Amino acid sequence: MGCGNIAQKFASDLQYVQKATIYAVASKNEEKGKLFAKKHNAKKVYNNYENLAKDDDVDIVYIATTHNFHYPNTLLCLNANKPVLCEKPLCINSKEAGHLIDIAKRRKIFLMEAMWMMFFPAINQLKKDLKKGIIGKPKLVQADFGINKPPNKGSRFYEKKLGAGSLLDLGVYTINFSNYIFDSHPTNINAYSKLTKQGIDEYTSCNFEYKNGEIAQLSSSVSFETKHQARIYGDKGKIVVDDFFHPKKYTVFLLSGNNTTTQKPFQGFGYQFEAIEAQNCLLNNLLQSEKFPLNKSLKVLKIMDKIRKKVGVVYPNDK
Repeated sequence: MGCGNIAQKFASDLQYVQKATIYAVASKNEEKGKLFAKKHNAKKVYNNYENLAKDDDVDIVYIATTHNFHYPNTLLCLNANKPVLCEKPLCINSKEAGHLIDIAKRRKIFLMEAMWMMFFPAINQLKKDLKKGIIGKPKLVQADFGINKPPNKGSRFYEKKLGAGSLLDLGVYTINFSNYIFDSHPTNINAYSKLTKQGIDEYTSCNFEYKNGEIAQLSSSVSFETKHQARIYGDKGKIVVDDFFHPKKYTVFLLSGNNTTTQKPFQGFGYQFEAIEAQNCLLNNLLQSEKFPLNKSLKVLKIMDKIRKKVGVVYPNDK
Protein backbone atom coordinates (compact mmCIF):
# COMPACT_ATOMS: atom_id res chain seq x y z
CA MET A 1 0.00 0.00 0.00
CA GLY A 2 1.52 3.27 -1.16
CA CYS A 3 3.97 3.95 -3.98
CA GLY A 4 6.27 6.56 -2.45
CA ASN A 5 10.04 6.64 -2.08
CA ILE A 6 10.24 4.04 0.71
CA ALA A 7 7.94 1.66 -1.16
CA GLN A 8 10.14 1.98 -4.24
CA LYS A 9 13.26 1.08 -2.26
CA PHE A 10 11.56 -1.77 -0.43
CA ALA A 11 10.28 -3.21 -3.70
CA SER A 12 13.73 -2.95 -5.27
CA ASP A 13 15.33 -4.83 -2.37
CA LEU A 14 12.93 -7.77 -2.66
CA GLN A 15 15.25 -9.06 -5.39
CA TYR A 16 17.55 -10.13 -2.52
CA VAL A 17 14.79 -12.11 -0.77
CA GLN A 18 14.33 -15.70 -1.92
CA LYS A 19 10.87 -16.62 -3.20
CA ALA A 20 9.53 -13.10 -2.62
CA THR A 21 7.51 -11.41 -5.35
CA ILE A 22 5.34 -8.34 -5.58
CA TYR A 23 1.89 -9.61 -6.48
CA ALA A 24 -0.16 -6.41 -6.27
CA VAL A 25 0.14 -2.70 -5.55
CA ALA A 26 -2.54 -0.31 -4.32
CA SER A 27 -2.40 3.44 -4.81
CA LYS A 28 -5.05 6.13 -4.71
CA ASN A 29 -3.22 7.57 -7.71
CA GLU A 30 -3.92 4.97 -10.38
CA GLU A 31 -1.24 6.26 -12.75
CA LYS A 32 1.43 6.03 -10.04
CA GLY A 33 0.23 2.53 -9.26
CA LYS A 34 0.55 1.44 -12.88
CA LEU A 35 4.07 2.88 -13.15
CA PHE A 36 5.08 1.16 -9.90
CA ALA A 37 3.64 -2.16 -11.07
CA LYS A 38 5.45 -1.93 -14.39
CA LYS A 39 8.77 -1.10 -12.74
CA HIS A 40 8.56 -3.88 -10.14
CA ASN A 41 6.63 -6.50 -12.15
CA ALA A 42 3.50 -6.52 -10.00
CA LYS A 43 0.66 -8.56 -11.49
CA LYS A 44 -2.20 -6.41 -10.24
CA VAL A 45 -2.88 -2.72 -9.64
CA TYR A 46 -5.64 -1.47 -7.35
CA ASN A 47 -6.79 2.13 -7.14
CA ASN A 48 -8.15 1.58 -3.64
CA TYR A 49 -6.85 -0.22 -0.58
CA GLU A 50 -10.04 -2.16 0.15
CA ASN A 51 -9.74 -4.36 -2.93
CA LEU A 52 -6.11 -5.18 -2.17
CA ALA A 53 -7.06 -6.23 1.35
CA LYS A 54 -9.82 -8.48 -0.04
CA ASP A 55 -7.55 -10.25 -2.54
CA ASP A 56 -7.20 -13.89 -1.45
CA ASP A 57 -3.88 -14.27 -3.26
CA VAL A 58 -2.12 -11.66 -1.10
CA ASP A 59 0.10 -13.31 1.55
CA ILE A 60 1.21 -10.16 3.39
CA VAL A 61 0.72 -6.41 2.98
CA TYR A 62 3.56 -3.90 3.27
CA ILE A 63 2.15 -0.52 4.31
CA ALA A 64 4.20 2.47 3.18
CA THR A 65 1.68 5.30 3.43
CA THR A 66 2.21 8.46 5.51
CA HIS A 67 2.17 8.19 9.31
CA ASN A 68 -1.43 9.30 9.76
CA PHE A 69 -2.70 6.44 7.59
CA HIS A 70 -0.76 3.63 9.29
CA TYR A 71 -3.55 2.94 11.77
CA PRO A 72 -6.54 2.83 9.39
CA ASN A 73 -4.59 1.01 6.67
CA THR A 74 -3.32 -1.66 9.07
CA LEU A 75 -6.75 -1.98 10.65
CA LEU A 76 -8.27 -2.55 7.21
CA CYS A 77 -5.81 -5.36 6.50
CA LEU A 78 -6.14 -7.04 9.88
CA ASN A 79 -9.93 -7.03 9.58
CA ALA A 80 -9.45 -8.77 6.22
CA ASN A 81 -7.19 -11.36 7.91
CA LYS A 82 -4.09 -10.13 6.07
CA PRO A 83 -0.67 -10.23 7.77
CA VAL A 84 0.93 -6.78 7.90
CA LEU A 85 4.42 -5.30 7.79
CA CYS A 86 3.81 -1.61 8.54
CA GLU A 87 6.35 1.15 8.15
CA LYS A 88 7.56 2.98 11.23
CA PRO A 89 6.14 4.41 13.33
CA LEU A 90 3.52 1.69 13.66
CA CYS A 91 1.01 4.42 14.54
CA ILE A 92 0.88 8.08 15.57
CA ASN A 93 0.34 7.17 19.22
CA SER A 94 0.32 4.20 21.60
CA LYS A 95 -3.49 4.10 21.82
CA GLU A 96 -3.78 3.37 18.10
CA ALA A 97 -0.94 0.83 18.24
CA GLY A 98 -2.39 -0.91 21.28
CA HIS A 99 -5.68 -1.37 19.46
CA LEU A 100 -3.97 -2.88 16.41
CA ILE A 101 -1.89 -5.20 18.56
CA ASP A 102 -4.99 -6.39 20.43
CA ILE A 103 -6.80 -7.10 17.15
CA ALA A 104 -3.80 -8.92 15.67
CA LYS A 105 -3.47 -11.11 18.77
CA ARG A 106 -7.20 -11.78 19.00
CA ARG A 107 -7.52 -12.69 15.33
CA LYS A 108 -4.14 -14.49 15.36
CA ILE A 109 -2.71 -12.47 12.47
CA PHE A 110 0.94 -11.57 11.98
CA LEU A 111 1.82 -7.91 12.61
CA MET A 112 5.24 -6.25 12.63
CA GLU A 113 6.56 -2.71 12.56
CA ALA A 114 9.07 -2.21 9.75
CA MET A 115 11.83 -0.87 11.99
CA TRP A 116 14.48 -1.88 9.44
CA MET A 117 17.36 -0.78 11.67
CA MET A 118 16.80 -3.73 13.99
CA PHE A 119 17.54 -6.36 11.33
CA PHE A 120 20.85 -5.22 9.85
CA PRO A 121 23.76 -7.67 10.28
CA ALA A 122 25.92 -4.89 11.76
CA ILE A 123 23.33 -4.13 14.45
CA ASN A 124 23.03 -7.80 15.39
CA GLN A 125 26.81 -8.24 15.55
CA LEU A 126 27.13 -5.05 17.60
CA LYS A 127 24.80 -6.46 20.25
CA LYS A 128 26.82 -9.69 20.38
CA ASP A 129 30.02 -7.71 20.93
CA LEU A 130 28.39 -5.67 23.69
CA LYS A 131 27.26 -8.85 25.44
CA LYS A 132 30.87 -10.05 25.34
CA GLY A 133 31.84 -6.90 27.24
CA ILE A 134 33.98 -5.46 24.46
CA ILE A 135 33.71 -1.92 25.93
CA GLY A 136 32.66 -3.03 29.40
CA LYS A 137 29.25 -1.99 30.67
CA PRO A 138 27.51 0.49 28.32
CA LYS A 139 26.77 3.65 30.28
CA LEU A 140 26.00 6.34 27.72
CA VAL A 141 24.38 6.38 24.28
CA GLN A 142 24.46 9.43 22.04
CA ALA A 143 22.57 9.34 18.75
CA ASP A 144 21.61 12.01 16.24
CA PHE A 145 19.48 11.91 13.13
CA GLY A 146 18.98 15.24 11.42
CA ILE A 147 18.06 16.01 7.81
CA ASN A 148 17.57 19.33 6.05
CA LYS A 149 14.19 19.45 4.34
CA PRO A 150 12.51 22.63 3.06
CA PRO A 151 9.21 23.51 4.80
CA ASN A 152 7.14 23.14 1.65
CA LYS A 153 3.37 23.15 1.94
CA GLY A 154 2.05 19.60 2.08
CA SER A 155 5.48 18.12 2.85
CA ARG A 156 5.30 14.89 4.84
CA PHE A 157 8.10 16.33 6.97
CA TYR A 158 6.12 19.43 7.98
CA GLU A 159 2.39 18.80 7.39
CA LYS A 160 0.76 18.21 10.76
CA LYS A 161 -2.19 16.18 9.48
CA LEU A 162 0.29 13.70 7.97
CA GLY A 163 1.94 13.07 11.34
CA ALA A 164 5.00 15.11 10.42
CA GLY A 165 7.90 16.23 12.58
CA SER A 166 11.33 14.98 13.51
CA LEU A 167 10.37 12.81 16.49
CA LEU A 168 8.01 10.37 14.77
CA ASP A 169 10.02 10.26 11.56
CA LEU A 170 13.63 10.25 12.80
CA GLY A 171 13.69 10.32 16.59
CA VAL A 172 11.99 6.94 16.56
CA TYR A 173 15.31 5.49 15.37
CA THR A 174 17.38 7.08 18.13
CA ILE A 175 14.95 5.87 20.80
CA ASN A 176 14.83 2.33 19.44
CA PHE A 177 18.63 2.26 19.22
CA SER A 178 19.07 3.41 22.82
CA ASN A 179 16.49 0.95 24.15
CA TYR A 180 18.18 -1.83 22.16
CA ILE A 181 21.62 -1.08 23.56
CA PHE A 182 20.44 -0.90 27.17
CA ASP A 183 17.86 -3.67 26.67
CA SER A 184 15.38 -1.57 28.60
CA HIS A 185 13.27 1.57 28.40
CA PRO A 186 13.84 4.91 30.17
CA THR A 187 12.57 5.58 33.67
CA ASN A 188 13.06 9.34 33.38
CA ILE A 189 12.54 11.49 30.28
CA ASN A 190 13.44 15.11 29.60
CA ALA A 191 12.85 16.72 26.22
CA TYR A 192 12.96 20.02 24.36
CA SER A 193 11.53 20.78 20.92
CA LYS A 194 11.50 23.73 18.55
CA LEU A 195 7.96 23.81 17.17
CA THR A 196 6.79 25.20 13.84
CA LYS A 197 3.74 27.43 13.43
CA GLN A 198 1.73 24.30 12.63
CA GLY A 199 2.82 22.80 15.93
CA ILE A 200 5.06 19.96 14.77
CA ASP A 201 8.59 19.51 16.11
CA GLU A 202 11.19 20.94 13.75
CA TYR A 203 13.86 19.46 15.99
CA THR A 204 13.85 17.63 19.31
CA SER A 205 16.48 16.88 21.92
CA CYS A 206 15.95 14.20 24.58
CA ASN A 207 17.77 13.06 27.69
CA PHE A 208 16.84 9.64 29.05
CA GLU A 209 17.78 7.92 32.29
CA TYR A 210 17.49 4.13 32.53
CA LYS A 211 16.90 1.91 35.56
CA ASN A 212 20.57 1.15 36.21
CA GLY A 213 21.71 4.75 35.78
CA GLU A 214 22.51 4.58 32.07
CA ILE A 215 22.02 7.79 30.10
CA ALA A 216 20.94 8.52 26.53
CA GLN A 217 21.33 11.86 24.73
CA LEU A 218 19.27 11.84 21.56
CA SER A 219 18.42 14.40 18.89
CA SER A 220 16.42 14.59 15.67
CA SER A 221 15.74 17.31 13.12
CA VAL A 222 14.00 17.96 9.81
CA SER A 223 15.60 21.39 9.34
CA PHE A 224 19.34 20.75 9.69
CA GLU A 225 21.71 17.94 8.81
CA THR A 226 23.67 15.96 11.42
CA LYS A 227 26.16 13.09 11.23
CA HIS A 228 23.56 10.31 11.57
CA GLN A 229 25.90 8.77 14.10
CA ALA A 230 25.50 6.77 17.30
CA ARG A 231 28.13 6.48 20.01
CA ILE A 232 28.14 3.98 22.85
CA TYR A 233 30.43 4.62 25.82
CA GLY A 234 31.54 2.03 28.35
CA ASP A 235 34.24 1.82 31.02
CA LYS A 236 36.68 0.17 28.57
CA GLY A 237 36.09 2.34 25.51
CA LYS A 238 33.47 3.40 22.99
CA ILE A 239 31.78 2.21 19.79
CA VAL A 240 31.00 4.57 16.92
CA VAL A 241 28.28 3.60 14.45
CA ASP A 242 27.96 5.79 11.35
CA ASP A 243 24.55 5.78 9.65
CA PHE A 244 23.37 3.81 12.66
CA PHE A 245 19.85 3.32 11.29
CA HIS A 246 21.23 1.36 8.31
CA PRO A 247 24.86 0.61 9.21
CA LYS A 248 27.45 -1.21 7.16
CA LYS A 249 30.14 -1.01 9.83
CA TYR A 250 31.05 0.13 13.33
CA THR A 251 34.35 0.91 15.02
CA VAL A 252 35.46 0.00 18.53
CA PHE A 253 37.88 2.41 20.24
CA LEU A 254 39.36 0.87 23.39
CA LEU A 255 41.14 2.83 26.11
CA SER A 256 44.01 0.39 25.66
CA GLY A 257 44.54 1.85 22.17
CA ASN A 258 43.37 -1.25 20.32
CA ASN A 259 40.87 -0.09 17.69
CA THR A 260 38.94 -2.41 15.37
CA THR A 261 36.34 -1.90 12.65
CA THR A 262 33.69 -4.53 11.94
CA GLN A 263 32.41 -4.50 8.35
CA LYS A 264 28.97 -5.87 7.47
CA PRO A 265 28.27 -4.72 3.90
CA PHE A 266 25.01 -5.44 2.12
CA GLN A 267 23.45 -5.12 -1.31
CA GLY A 268 20.81 -2.59 -2.26
CA PHE A 269 19.29 -0.21 0.27
CA GLY A 270 18.96 -2.71 3.12
CA TYR A 271 15.20 -3.22 3.26
CA GLN A 272 15.60 -6.90 2.46
CA PHE A 273 16.48 -7.75 6.06
CA GLU A 274 13.12 -6.71 7.51
CA ALA A 275 11.41 -8.48 4.60
CA ILE A 276 13.36 -11.67 5.32
CA GLU A 277 12.35 -11.46 9.00
CA ALA A 278 8.68 -11.07 8.11
CA GLN A 279 8.93 -13.92 5.60
CA ASN A 280 10.56 -16.23 8.16
CA CYS A 281 7.87 -15.39 10.70
CA LEU A 282 5.11 -16.32 8.25
CA LEU A 283 6.85 -19.55 7.22
CA ASN A 284 7.20 -20.52 10.88
CA ASN A 285 3.63 -19.53 11.79
CA LEU A 286 4.75 -16.79 14.17
CA LEU A 287 2.31 -13.99 14.96
CA GLN A 288 5.07 -11.49 15.67
CA SER A 289 8.82 -11.13 15.32
CA GLU A 290 10.94 -12.56 18.11
CA LYS A 291 13.75 -10.17 17.18
CA PHE A 292 11.49 -7.12 17.35
CA PRO A 293 8.25 -8.03 19.15
CA LEU A 294 5.23 -5.74 19.25
CA ASN A 295 5.73 -4.78 22.89
CA LYS A 296 8.93 -2.97 21.87
CA SER A 297 7.03 -0.97 19.25
CA LEU A 298 4.39 -0.12 21.83
CA LYS A 299 6.94 0.96 24.45
CA VAL A 300 8.63 3.34 22.02
CA LEU A 301 5.29 4.89 21.08
CA LYS A 302 4.51 5.38 24.78
CA ILE A 303 7.86 7.13 25.16
CA MET A 304 7.11 9.38 22.19
CA ASP A 305 3.65 10.10 23.63
CA LYS A 306 5.34 11.35 26.81
CA ILE A 307 7.82 13.44 24.86
CA ARG A 308 5.08 15.02 22.76
CA LYS A 309 3.08 15.80 25.89
CA LYS A 310 6.11 17.54 27.39
CA VAL A 311 6.87 19.64 24.31
CA GLY A 312 3.28 20.28 23.22
CA VAL A 313 2.92 18.36 19.95
CA VAL A 314 -0.64 17.15 19.34
CA TYR A 315 -1.85 15.45 16.15
CA PRO A 316 -5.40 15.08 14.82
CA ASN A 317 -5.05 11.32 15.46
CA ASP A 318 -4.67 12.05 19.20
CA LYS A 319 -8.16 13.53 19.47
